[in-house]
Amino acid sequence: MPTDIKLIIRKAVEDLIRDSTTSSKLAESFEKHTEKIHFIPVKYRVLGGILQSLNIKFGNFIETLLDEIVDSDTKVEAHPLSGRRIRLQYTSETDAIIDQYITYRQLQESSDEFDEEFSNLLREIKRLENNEDLEKIAITKDIDALFYSSEKHPVYVEVKYNDDHDTGKFVDINRKFLKTYAGILNLLPEEERDHLVPYIYYFNPLKRWGPIYTPSSNIKRGPQLFEDFFEIRFEDVDECLRGIGDDLDIINIFDRVYEKVRHKL
Repeated sequence: MPTDIKLIIRKAVEDLIRDSTTSSKLAESFEKHTEKIHFIPVKYRVLGGILQSLNIKFGNFIETLLDEIVDSDTKVEAHPLSGRRIRLQYTSETDAIIDQYITYRQLQESSDEFDEEFSNLLREIKRLENNEDLEKIAITKDIDALFYSSEKHPVYVEVKYNDDHDTGKFVDINRKFLKTYAGILNLLPEEERDHLVPYIYYFNPLKRWGPIYTPSSNIKRGPQLFEDFFEIRFEDVDECLRGIGDDLDIINIFDRVYEKVRHKL
């Protein structure tokens, strides 16, 4: 396995742990648990809370990891706003047609074959965003991954670990995906907008939901994204992740977290 893959994954793990165990967050956690009556000692409740938080944030870790891969992979070029949470702008008309589209796709009469319908939606979004006479609204969104392919075309990726979200969350993911795409159009030079392609990416290739809002042509699972765009191999990343919990460097990081909690640092 390439050494740089291990370094990329280790950095993503370290960043996540460091962000979850800052002095201010530890102090806040100790204060919260000290006020509660419980038979479990405070330091163990604090440590348990940290571990639970890290477990919940594993999906966020996959987003961070993909951002690190985009930055490191020599086959693509990361956009400066990739992996950042920023204020995006798009028209209220675009906002409305995306909501209408999501609602329509929930109806029984909506077709299971909707690639053309989805393409028409993207074209209409581009038309609206290119209309300088329309007033734009602002909204804050995460851009999970935004990069230029080897053909120098912009690619936007909404990153999720599993395709196992409940119904409401699944709708929200697709709605956010489309509205972020609309906002990204306004970040790009006019000559690049027609080439922007959006994808939802599930790191775990197991499928729960079928293509309801986003067609299969705009969904990538497991190795597909890596095979289509990256020099880094999905198999190497997957293998490293499966053994990361036994990596001595990672174990040492958690040992240091325990010492910080034990000594209330």
